[in-house]
Amino acid sequence: MAKKEQTKILSYDQLEVRKVDADKLAEGMFVCRLDRPWRESPFVFQGFLLKSAKDIAKVQKHCQFVYIDVRKSILVKPGCPVPEISGENHETPFNPSFSAIEVSTSSNDGNSKASAFSGLKTFVSWRKRRKKANSFPAALKTSIENRLDTGTLVKSIMNDIRLGKSVDTPAAKEAVAACVDNVMMNQDASLLLTRLRNKDEYTSEHSLNVAIISIAFGRHIGMERKELNVLGLCGLLHDMGKMLTPLEILNKPGKLDKEERSIMRRHPVDGREILLGTDDVCDIVIDTAYGHHERLNGEGYPRGVPAGEIPLYTRMVTIADVFDAITGDRSYKCGETAETALGILHKGSGHAFDESLVLKFIQNIGTYPLGTIIEMTNGEIGIVVDNNPSHRLRPKVKLLLSHDKQQRHHQTIDLAKECFDFAGNVYRIKQSHKPGSFNIDLSQHIQSYVRRR
Repeated sequence: MAKKEQTKILSYDQLEVRKVDADKLAEGMFVCRLDRPWRESPFVFQGFLLKSAKDIAKVQKHCQFVYIDVRKSILVKPGCPVPEISGENHETPFNPSFSAIEVSTSSNDGNSKASAFSGLKTFVSWRKRRKKANSFPAALKTSIENRLDTGTLVKSIMNDIRLGKSVDTPAAKEAVAACVDNVMMNQDASLLLTRLRNKDEYTSEHSLNVAIISIAFGRHIGMERKELNVLGLCGLLHDMGKMLTPLEILNKPGKLDKEERSIMRRHPVDGREILLGTDDVCDIVIDTAYGHHERLNGEGYPRGVPAGEIPLYTRMVTIADVFDAITGDRSYKCGETAETALGILHKGSGHAFDESLVLKFIQNIGTYPLGTIIEMTNGEIGIVVDNNPSHRLRPKVKLLLSHDKQQRHHQTIDLAKECFDFAGNVYRIKQSHKPGSFNIDLSQHIQSYVRRR
């Protein structure tokens, strides 16, 4: 977890999101954030490409400014004017060496035109270099390295707690900052790795996964980096009280009896006590460890508090916690599909979980996250390899097995388009399957991604 590498990743993020006044928008820009909550706008998708003057006019009608994702934007037609960007970006001043190019529209100013065209070529060249450095395989490789480091650190923190020591707060914050960097660089790469499971290390992996999922969730609803670091720390430390729970109860297969359940339900109280005895941990992190099993209807534990006493960060980590717990493998059972987990969250929204947050969480995770094993209506089996942000139910799928579940020629299809099988039928998803189904090893596919770099 070299400091130099983290700084490099941060510099990528500083170039990713920029604030643009509505009257300076142009076709090809990708709007990733508004000047108001998405639910207060008429836009269906949380993130969209400006394809026409009509799109621009609609944004201008409802917003004074928006945030543009440079990575997803498409600057077409060399010489086309690139609007001047305001000095403020998502968090920090934009690197002046990559600032927007002011293009003169005067037909008799040849020097200005030449300068603008040269500047645009420089900008496009930079985007190509950045795209290569920020490609999915490269981002995945960085995320894997980060996960190995942070995973070791989380296990060390947990072992310290078992030995009666306090949490190493600086180390925990460093781990979370690295996770934030990776999510900001490529969220899909970070979330994909949360689907890799080691049944013997469930508790430590679960804590790290909840941190990453929470960070991605926070980014989706527009939180700033400082907020994401706090939210990630809430997720990382939410279950530390389990280090004081006897292992025979923690890892018991099957249903706990009344006494065992009572002992298990002490972990939020134990977590609160552990963090109260830890230096430099803010109150919201302690509150989340104490309250992540509370429910809006007052039927949670340990206190059974009503909705008004459950903070935003706790509500968010609770959703991430439930999702990862349902989809995670244990020593005694296999995890469920993301589709099943999201269905449970949706069913509990409005009374157990915050309804608006659950809807945003589903939008962010998607019914078929990367790595999901998919069965098509014709019986063929594949694995989700990419998402279509505007068509979340129609991802890109790499087909691996034929209708009779035999190895077939690998083929990647985009379900957002009409793709036909050998019988001339359109490919459609029938259902998703649990991780490991049909002996499909997700780790092998992840390794193939990394080798592409």
